[in-house]
Amino acid sequence: MLQISVSKVVKEKIPGLKLGLVEAQNVQIKKEEPRFDALFDALVKDIKQKYSRQPLSSDAIVSHVRRLYRRVGWEPTRYRPSSEALARRILQDKGWYRINNLVDLGNLVSARMHLPMGLYDLDKIKGSVWLDVGGPDECYEGISRKEIHAHGKLILRDEQGIFGNPTADSKRTSLGEQTKHILAVFFTPPEVSTEYLQGTLDLLIRYYQPLVAKTESGILQFA
Repeated sequence: MLQISVSKVVKEKIPGLKLGLVEAQNVQIKKEEPRFDALFDALVKDIKQKYSRQPLSSDAIVSHVRRLYRRVGWEPTRYRPSSEALARRILQDKGWYRINNLVDLGNLVSARMHLPMGLYDLDKIKGSVWLDVGGPDECYEGISRKEIHAHGKLILRDEQGIFGNPTADSKRTSLGEQTKHILAVFFTPPEVSTEYLQGTLDLLIRYYQPLVAKTESGILQFA
């Protein structure tokens, strides 16, 4: 399992933050996922039923994730956590962009459990990895945006630079047709229980099971 260190500023601003990790080997990247439509329809039904009379922000997990952002000075109503953005698209009948089988299944889990997830090609991550807060003038190339400013945002960095945050992953470590080894990271507020996070990891592993040769999961908590 990949080891991730944490910077002093993250420890000070978000004590107790957790990262839920899933590594998978010998993955099968395909454009389409036959199970997706049925799983997506079930998710749409559940989310619309749950939030028919109350706002998405009333959910405790959504609220905790927003607070996680604000602790580092990052405004979650301007830069939505990926999990919340996915759920909002369902409530607004906007649908989802389909990427590939592993990304699409990961998005289902993230939206259902309300925890933002980053998904990376582990072979493209170089050297030591740190959970940090972006500094002045730091930026990186996103998957759909050429430049993402990282100042004041919770980020993951390796020895080549920033490769993701709870809102947007980088193009450099994105999954492609040649990807064989992946890492999923769930950015989890201190208030969310270990049991809930483990349930999230277990759900992702269950969705991935037919598509990977081997999975390993773990939870890192930073005091």
